[in-house]
Amino acid sequence: MPTLERKLGAPFMMPISAKYRDMGTMIEGKIEAGILKKDQKYLMMPNKAEITISALYGEDEDEIPHAQAGEQVRLRIKGAEEEDIFPGFVLCSLKRPVHCVSEFEAQIRLLELKSILSSGFNCILHIHSATEEITFSALLHKLEPKTNRRSKKPPPFAKQGMNIIARLKIIGGSAQQVCVEKFEDYPQLGRFTLRDQGQTIAIGKILRLVTDPVAEGKERDEKAVAEAAAGVA
Repeated sequence: MPTLERKLGAPFMMPISAKYRDMGTMIEGKIEAGILKKDQKYLMMPNKAEITISALYGEDEDEIPHAQAGEQVRLRIKGAEEEDIFPGFVLCSLKRPVHCVSEFEAQIRLLELKSILSSGFNCILHIHSATEEITFSALLHKLEPKTNRRSKKPPPFAKQGMNIIARLKIIGGSAQQVCVEKFEDYPQLGRFTLRDQGQTIAIGKILRLVTDPVAEGKERDEKAVAEAAAGVA
């Protein structure tokens, strides 16, 4: 995938890639957006822990007062214990927390696929520092090769080389949620790979987050009624 520009002016976000104990709880990660300042409070998601920073270290091991998007940092923190932190958690701004969802819609390019893919297909999602088991809950559209135009009807299956839009659902882990963003908002938290049986089968980018399943169901019902009414007319 091409290198993506990181947003210095955007609210702070840093996926956590490692954690350990060293005179307190330590976390590591690459800042994907915004600026990190030692004297400010932050939020860790998805456990919603309010975090303060007691020490901040840059790549050269020296303690620093702040860091910005693109930099790899280590932090000694207060507000969360080492055993309660997992790779894929995100340290973020209190004012603009990262989204935590169990479903999202994405544009996906199928690279290596031994058979056809249909609803119910399971594989492993790799997005920033998170790794989760997911299922294709619905195939929504097939994209035309040259125009990227969406098909009107959902495809019954997909195969190697196709570009599709599909809905993915987290089925692994105790929380069955993942911290992600739409690709257009935070590219590094919105692009992913899918792996199955040890090989990368697809790459993709998140187009839409499903943040309210109840509202989603209502929206689908209203859309179905409108389409049925249009068909009668």
